[in-house]
Amino acid sequence: MIALDNVSRIQRTDSGTIPLLTEASEYFGRHERVGILAAPGTGKSSVARLLSGIEKPDSGHVYREGKISWPIGFAGGFHPELTGAQNIRFLSELVGHDPLEAIAFCTEFADLGDSLSKKNKAFSSVERAMLSYSFSLSVPCDMYIADEVIGVGDTDMRLRCSAILDQRLENAGLIFLSKNPAQLQKHCSRFLLLIESKLVPCYDLNDGVEALMASNERAQLAQSNSASKRGMS
Repeated sequence: MIALDNVSRIQRTDSGTIPLLTEASEYFGRHERVGILAAPGTGKSSVARLLSGIEKPDSGHVYREGKISWPIGFAGGFHPELTGAQNIRFLSELVGHDPLEAIAFCTEFADLGDSLSKKNKAFSSVERAMLSYSFSLSVPCDMYIADEVIGVGDTDMRLRCSAILDQRLENAGLIFLSKNPAQLQKHCSRFLLLIESKLVPCYDLNDGVEALMASNERAQLAQSNSASKRGMS
């Protein structure tokens, strides 16, 4: 379970602050599959990290019950100078999971073989994606967070990813943030929009896409008007 109570998150830039989430209150039940439709550049990844506990809110509270995953496929915890196996051992111990079980899962599922003996910085982009994805699902959780990444690899591997994710979700929930409405429709049964820093219910994803497009057009028009005013001053 994850509950947001009046949560706000702000991105600080050289030119000022950008609200990513404003006074959001939402409840995600343990066995729910919730899709959050969000346009690129609107803070989707920050919200995913906020839900998983990697980032903290600027105001409000995030309540979590049970074991919550980090975003599926998130590679931020892997150290480039450690081998794949060493990274798995370290991160498994950090989250209280059996390292040998995690290594066995990653070896079998991702078919990395001897790659786990290489330093992470020597991994190819494909190997790195396979390792981070397989390790994410090697740890049983009560709620999984996904930020666009719901599967990796070629068609056969994506089918395997879908199968193992479905297996994990038999006893867990999912919060899936994506710009792709078809992906959300496939994996989720309740939907929200992340629009103008608000989380709002979405009952029709096609309407949601149109709302996001209209919001983007308003933002571009406001930026254009602001630039014009600066040019005239």
